Amino acid sequence: MPRVFLRALLYVLLIVLSILFLVPVLWMLLMAIRPSSITVAEPLQLIFTPDFSSFAYLFTSGGGLKSLVASVIQSGIATLVAMPLAITACYGLTRWRYRGRNLLGMWYLSLMLAPPVVFVIPLFIMLSTIGVVGTNWAAVIAFQTFSIPLAVLLLRSFFEELPVEIEEAALLDGCSRWRILVQVFLPVLRPGLLVAAIFVFCFGWNNLLFVMPLTSGDSIPLTVRALSFYATSGVNWTYIGATAVLSMIVPMLLFFLFRKHIVSGLTFGAVK
Repeated sequence: MPRVFLRALLYVLLIVLSILFLVPVLWMLLMAIRPSSITVAEPLQLIFTPDFSSFAYLFTSGGGLKSLVASVIQSGIATLVAMPLAITACYGLTRWRYRGRNLLGMWYLSLMLAPPVVFVIPLFIMLSTIGVVGTNWAAVIAFQTFSIPLAVLLLRSFFEELPVEIEEAALLDGCSRWRILVQVFLPVLRPGLLVAAIFVFCFGWNNLLFVMPLTSGDSIPLTVRALSFYATSGVNWTYIGATAVLSMIVPMLLFFLFRKHIVSGLTFGAVK
């Protein structure tokens, strides 16, 4: 009887936590489909006729489609650039002993702990000098400031879990270090690589501070597009809600499609 009671209590707790996590998502969805005339009405009206005109505006003259493409390009290319660099960095941090190795690992951690605003002005000056401000490449380069350290921190523990005997056996068979990394390590680390890539992609997807001063025109991502609906004459909450819902679709789709791989990647190395 106590075991049944505890299990029921656990299920109730999980349901409550799920509702708490889903409330902001549902609120944004309701904000997007609620008619603008009752968006800020008091008291709050929960019964209304859904209005999808905000999504129609966002995909036509609101620039939502261009921002969606820009977000995918920026986050996707930033992930493709960061992952190979992080993989080679983790291989060097975990497979060789040299002076300053721990200091180098702490340097990667310090980049994650530093406030992002510290990097904005230097990045803007540097990217203005090379003439890429206002393009997708500005965001891709800026994202590396945190994408590479984030991927290193996620992947380093995965590399440390790999037995040294696997590498020694491959060396005895005549494999080079590069071949060991590509043909031996990467297939084994596939779940961890997928987890790191998804988190790096979501970091770029949700970033606002870096892309706000570095993008313009067709390179404006969804996070900055939502701010364009703030004006001196008022705030259009339906357009902001539609942009927020659109920006949530891609990360949620990624986590749904790769949910099994994400779980196996997060538990990689937990049991030897």
